[in-house]
Amino acid sequence: MSLIKKTMQIGFSKRQACPMFLANLFQKEQLDGIKVEIQKEIIDNQYAVDVQLGTGGRRVDFNSFDVEEYTVPEYNNYGTITEEDMFKVQFGETEYEAKAAKISNLINKHQTIISGWQRYSEEKQAADGLFNGKIVLANGKEIKFNKKASHSISASAWDVAANDPLEPLESGCQIAFDDGKIGVSTFNLILESKGIAALLSNEKFRKNSNKEQGISRTDINMPIELTPGAMFHGQFSVGSYKLNVWSYNAKYKIPVGYNFAGEGTEVGFIKSGTGLLVPEKPNFKRYYGAVNDANAPSELGGAKLNLQKVEQLPYAYDKLNGGSAVTLAGVKSRPILVPVDIDCFVTFSGLVSA
Repeated sequence: MSLIKKTMQIGFSKRQACPMFLANLFQKEQLDGIKVEIQKEIIDNQYAVDVQLGTGGRRVDFNSFDVEEYTVPEYNNYGTITEEDMFKVQFGETEYEAKAAKISNLINKHQTIISGWQRYSEEKQAADGLFNGKIVLANGKEIKFNKKASHSISASAWDVAANDPLEPLESGCQIAFDDGKIGVSTFNLILESKGIAALLSNEKFRKNSNKEQGISRTDINMPIELTPGAMFHGQFSVGSYKLNVWSYNAKYKIPVGYNFAGEGTEVGFIKSGTGLLVPEKPNFKRYYGAVNDANAPSELGGAKLNLQKVEQLPYAYDKLNGGSAVTLAGVKSRPILVPVDIDCFVTFSGLVSA
């Protein structure tokens, strides 16, 4: 049993399927429970008013913190390994070695696939929170982040020669800079393939963007390990701002059987003709709520009611049914990706013509 458990854990820890480019904009934090409370406060950049000597100070009214509480949704998926799956024994293996290797491989296969699906859910949460300002759960409940309408910009198509991409980009930078009260002037512009092609081929962009030559991938403030699946295209200036340009074309498949619109089809995390403009190192949080450990020993009462602080918790256990047995192998996780500084970024739509 210890060999099976060790092999299973090693196999699971080596795999992560989803490219997590958007999710990596969110800083990780593990929770003790299943709820997270976010305090938001925007400090106005007004100046202080002087006072006359001996007249005392001026009282200032401070707005209270805007507190939002979110219950972290749980993902719990498993597959079933049956007695039939255990029949084949590899040549040269002893019976115990064969069983240990077979069951470990089957468990890892189930858990790897499920782990990847749940990582895709994290990336989709990031995309939905940024582009839609909310996360919609399977039961229709919405977790809203109160994104302002002015931070969703409908632009004129960049693949039309008469349209100038620099105007909406500079406007987007200014909106994020002013509303988000941020102290940086460098942004990351993230597009999909059609958007990046429209931008780079636009003649007005090519002539007027002050596109800088010789910018190395390692010269910008996004570590390589945080940008899987994305391609860096360079840096250009617009007004008082600098933009690092990325393309990101990863897609997810909409599950079948849950009455979701478009089930069975593949959709880009960044949909065709849309884009994201986000400052370097935004205050975004990727929270992982605690999950119950079904792997705990069952000898003691309450042992299986044991919350663990983990990103993902793989589990496997046997279930008896009339003298037959199956193994349930799955993964549990409880992530929520919160764009805490909801005013520090903007999204674009309509960047390419229909």
